[in-house]
Amino acid sequence: MSGLDKITNLISEEANAECQKILKAASDEIKNLIAESRKEANKLSREIVDKAKKEAELITVTAKGKAEAITRNRYLEIRNAILNDVISAAYLEIEKLSDEEYFDLVKKLLVKYIQPGECTMFMNGYDLGRLPENFELDINSEVFEKSAVYVSKQAVDIENGFILSYGQVEINCTFKAVFDENMDNLKDMLSPFMFN
Repeated sequence: MSGLDKITNLISEEANAECQKILKAASDEIKNLIAESRKEANKLSREIVDKAKKEAELITVTAKGKAEAITRNRYLEIRNAILNDVISAAYLEIEKLSDEEYFDLVKKLLVKYIQPGECTMFMNGYDLGRLPENFELDINSEVFEKSAVYVSKQAVDIENGFILSYGQVEINCTFKAVFDENMDNLKDMLSPFMFN
């Protein structure tokens, strides 16, 4: 082999060796980049998964809270409807009372709502027509220390119960008004018996 061939071979070998070095360095660089990219991808993946878990937990907690609130509200609505039905049924029972029971209830109501001073009791025509004998005397004997009650012979347009008139001041003692006024107390009183 001639000197020129030797030099060419030597240059070629050195070029190959240099290419191999560059390729190895590039390969190592690529491997390092891939390893770093994998680490970064794994880290990013964990962050995404953690964020998704936190969002899922928040959604679950929020959904559970909303479901509990809806359930609680629905329960209260149903409970309230049942109590309203029971109280309405109790109100309707007033119509089934005998005359004696009805006017005993009227007397009790009068004693509860009477105010000091003279007053006039107004009732509907049906109740005036079935007033017990000596009713005015009976009610006055119940309240004589506090008031004097005159039962008007003039009928008023009310369903039941009565209205007490102290001149310009009237007290509505119809059973509907009394039930409405005491609705919350009635519900509180019934609840322990019905829902415990």
